[in-house]
Amino acid sequence: MKPFRYALEGIADALATQRHMRIHAVVAILVALLGVLLRLPRADLLLLVMAIGVVVIAELLNSAVELVVDLASPALHPIAGRAKNIAAGAVLFAALTSAAIGAMILAPPLLRILIARPLSARSALLVATAAALLVTIVTALLPRTSGQASSSQPASRRG
Repeated sequence: MKPFRYALEGIADALATQRHMRIHAVVAILVALLGVLLRLPRADLLLLVMAIGVVVIAELLNSAVELVVDLASPALHPIAGRAKNIAAGAVLFAALTSAAIGAMILAPPLLRILIARPLSARSALLVATAAALLVTIVTALLPRTSGQASSSQPASRRG
């Protein structure tokens, strides 16, 4: 049971300390909720869960790479920055691919329901969930204010 406890502690640590991990978690919950509310077929839900899993795995690995690089190279170093950038690129690629999969799966049934019954309670719930998803994504893409320190970007990233 210890390996499971350590793994869960790692996930909890990433959620507590990594802003992007929290964003991915919120997006994952909203996408899963949309899938359930849309009553998607099991195969579509499976694809969404797999896409979510790939993004979360990539983000966890990226966080681990950043910690190891910070430990090995706390000072400014171009190779440390490259390693972090490559790991971040993996997360970006996973997230963009997953977003495309999500859009292809979620958009057609969502639009069908909204067009067929635009004023129904179900449509209102779907719109609210989709709006929360979009707001979360847009908020994640906005630049952080200068007052917010980035714990995941020490000198080794800037090099």
